[in-house]
Amino acid sequence: MEGLLFVVVGYLSGSIPFSYLMGRLVGGKDVRREGSGNVGATNVFRVAGRKAGVAAASGDLLKSFLPVLAARMAGLDPLWVALTGGAVIVGHCYPVWLGFAGGKGVNSALAVFLVIFWPADLVFGIVWLSCFRLTGYVSLASILGAATLPVTLYVGGKTMVYILFAVLTAFFIAYRHRSNIRRLLAGTENRMGSRRGPS
Repeated sequence: MEGLLFVVVGYLSGSIPFSYLMGRLVGGKDVRREGSGNVGATNVFRVAGRKAGVAAASGDLLKSFLPVLAARMAGLDPLWVALTGGAVIVGHCYPVWLGFAGGKGVNSALAVFLVIFWPADLVFGIVWLSCFRLTGYVSLASILGAATLPVTLYVGGKTMVYILFAVLTAFFIAYRHRSNIRRLLAGTENRMGSRRGPS
């Protein structure tokens, strides 16, 4: 029952729509109706400005980090820690407060793996930054960065539960970026810094 409680709290915490709130309160924009319409930090940066984007990203990281850290500190089995992390990511992507229409899970995943195995975030960051600097595509950088998560956990000797969780997370992030993948293949994906078109 304790593990299930952490999972429920993880989902509810992940559901807190910081991108929507910061877009409204700091940037004066409804990110659901501008840019890509995606309730995520990237869209907040694009349509509401840097200050709102930083606030949104910070909120997303905090809401995702704390439930998983609490589960780890409570001494829960890795399976329940992973399930709590998964609930956080799902909550961010499908928040009950916004009709289950949320972000794409990247910041939440980073916060979760910061607790589970912080070097995974370091490798993610290196790949993300390298790809973004070369291409300007946040979506491609995020997908490739997520793909490094299971590899890093495997090399780091983490338990199979966490490795499988990382595999599922990488596929889930790719799934959430499926519209971006279609635009990347079509050559119509938007680069960061441009306000034209979807992202």
